[in-house]
Amino acid sequence: MKVVGRRTVVVWRRRLGAALRIAVAYAIVGCATLYGPREIQRQVTYPAFSYLTATLIVSEATLGDTLRGTWQAIVGTCLVMGPAMLSLWLVGPGRFTPDLAALAVALGAFGVALPESTSLMSKRIAFGELVIVYVGTVIQGAETDIVGHPLHVAVSTALGAVASILAMVLPFPHLAVTEVRKACKLYAENAEERLSLYTKAIVAEESSAALELAAEAKALEESAAKLLRTVKKYQDGMLWEMPRLRLRTPDFKHPDVRLQEVEVSMRGMEMALSSRSQNPKDAIDQQIKDELQTTAKQLASKIEKIKASLPFSTSKTHDQQPNDDTPEKKIILPLNICEIEQHLLLCFFFFCMNRFNDEESGARKPIPKEINEEDRYDFRRIFTSWLPSHRSLIFAIKCSLSLGLAVLLGLIYNRDRGYWSGLAIAISFTTRRQATFWGANARAQGTALGSIYGVVGYLICHKLSVLKLAFLLPWIVFTTFLRHSKMYGEAGSISAVVAALLILGRRGYGTATEFALSRTTETCIGLLCFVLVEVLLHPERAATLSKRQLSQCFGTIKEFMETAIALPSMEEEKATLETEIKELKKFIAEAKLEPNFWFTPFQGDSYTSLQKSISKMGDLSSFMASAVESLFQELRKSGDLWKDNQEQINVDIELFKAEICSSLEYLKEATSTARLPSSAKNRETASPSDLEMGKQQSNSKSSISSMDDEAMENITSTFLQHSRDVTEINRAEESAEVRNKVLISHGCIGFCMRRLVTETREVEKAVRELMMKERC
Repeated sequence: MKVVGRRTVVVWRRRLGAALRIAVAYAIVGCATLYGPREIQRQVTYPAFSYLTATLIVSEATLGDTLRGTWQAIVGTCLVMGPAMLSLWLVGPGRFTPDLAALAVALGAFGVALPESTSLMSKRIAFGELVIVYVGTVIQGAETDIVGHPLHVAVSTALGAVASILAMVLPFPHLAVTEVRKACKLYAENAEERLSLYTKAIVAEESSAALELAAEAKALEESAAKLLRTVKKYQDGMLWEMPRLRLRTPDFKHPDVRLQEVEVSMRGMEMALSSRSQNPKDAIDQQIKDELQTTAKQLASKIEKIKASLPFSTSKTHDQQPNDDTPEKKIILPLNICEIEQHLLLCFFFFCMNRFNDEESGARKPIPKEINEEDRYDFRRIFTSWLPSHRSLIFAIKCSLSLGLAVLLGLIYNRDRGYWSGLAIAISFTTRRQATFWGANARAQGTALGSIYGVVGYLICHKLSVLKLAFLLPWIVFTTFLRHSKMYGEAGSISAVVAALLILGRRGYGTATEFALSRTTETCIGLLCFVLVEVLLHPERAATLSKRQLSQCFGTIKEFMETAIALPSMEEEKATLETEIKELKKFIAEAKLEPNFWFTPFQGDSYTSLQKSISKMGDLSSFMASAVESLFQELRKSGDLWKDNQEQINVDIELFKAEICSSLEYLKEATSTARLPSSAKNRETASPSDLEMGKQQSNSKSSISSMDDEAMENITSTFLQHSRDVTEINRAEESAEVRNKVLISHGCIGFCMRRLVTETREVEKAVRELMMKERC
């Protein structure tokens, strides 16, 4: 209960702080536009966009994020001002009709959205400015100042950006460096505590004690994931606050990369712990327990060094630190060769400890890629890199059509307030896929809620402007918490706070009720245009994309297993797999939010479980590849004596990979079709033209997905037998350290083999159940 209470206090403190920063930014804009000098009021003709700019920049930001957002706002403004002034001069302000304004917005949005190098924040700011410039020209007609009108829009943007910066430094700076340092420290403490729990659980003699420790460690694992997300969120802002980090240390390593290296080893220990909790009866010698405790203390001291060096460490910082007075103790596993098969779990646990130890000692260095000198002067490649990708082209078309149509319909509905249909969607575009219907619904509901609150507030305290702004404060706090809800999210919370803000912080917009109704209608027009274009350009549902991506992930994990275990460096293969898994996770999250309509309900829990299983298989394959690399490095030191045995171990690993990859190939094909056969017998007797399999089937072994349990157990046992033979060869001439490394590597490979078989069987079962649910 104390932990829950402390976490609640931290959440309240953080979100209240974010709400107060937003309130300060709004107060600065409000005071400048309502009570500031007349010159400022005359230049800032669009205070609503100042509020919008501050909302985009300040929301849960730090000073570094705000500086970056301000620079991006400047870039977005520069993209709009020149072309806008030129078009107004060429065409003439008096000739701009709603049709021509919509066309100008569409063309301008296409030009802004097409370059991939432009940040999303710059594009959103530019979209909003395009809408205001051209809609304002239609409203003002021939009286529009060709230079002054766009400059007024730019000044309004600048006021929002300046207010954002001031909000980050008043009453004291909110620094990304502080947030990253705090998160790194908490993560190091979390990792130290998890390491202690893993060590205690792995040697626990009672099942209840092991399960209790495992549950406690699981809770800490979830907290660690949140801390890593916090570090990743704020670390770029840290570089804006301290640019000398990037200038003085060109090999600067982002803190999240360093912490991810620790997390990989921690995930391995957690996998060993989950296996231990399932088999708590394995007897562990006291000497092994003592060695585990000693090793855990040694690694804890390394975590302390991480805590001291982050977030300003580079990839060489730790290596350059002076050595401790006491020499580093090597991890020695006190097991006999004949005990390998009984203690695969311990070997794997020790291997994860060794991996963590080697990473922090700088022993594991990625192999640098050779640079082809001819590629530097490949002008064809340089030219093609500047061409827009298919993704950026689709995004530009989507933005162009949505904004153009929204501006046209908005001006037709209400010529004097045609801004809001375009502005409602200008600040909400994203380059990635999004839950279209959920996002539109959240924005519409947020706009309605904010408008109602604003009207009520206006009716209560419309005579005093200061009281209106004070009435807005609790709503800002509420929407800050609303941002983290599943129902509304960021889109709904921004719409809610802006809707209330524009009613309570306005001047000269007519009656509050009329303005709220008109703006809500305009917002719905813009959202309808956005949904229409989104559906036309992305007709495939997220549920369909999740199925396709699941099949792709099975193919990627198969390729990873085939290649990574045979390669000394597998950074690219691992990165590709992680990218595919993240893409699957995004599609699943979107599919859970989209409405089912007349389609089969999306089985979100099943897909999430499969995504986690694939990720776990990738980790196991990575550990197995590292163990094979470590093993063969030791074998090569022994010359020709172990050559035959090394070849035999290679044969065992290849047989194992063939079996696993055969199942993964089947799963890839099965999930790409409409149905999955319910049993292995059906698969073996499938006709060559079985339409349910999606393609012509062969009678080869690779078309059979169900693994033979006895065959897989024989492969693992044969590998372990060969491992014992290898270790016994010339045993008298080996050092204890070499025997230790060989022993741990063999045990780690054996553990990974058995866990991969178990995970593959579970995935097969989950896929079969998923297909049965989707057929019902």
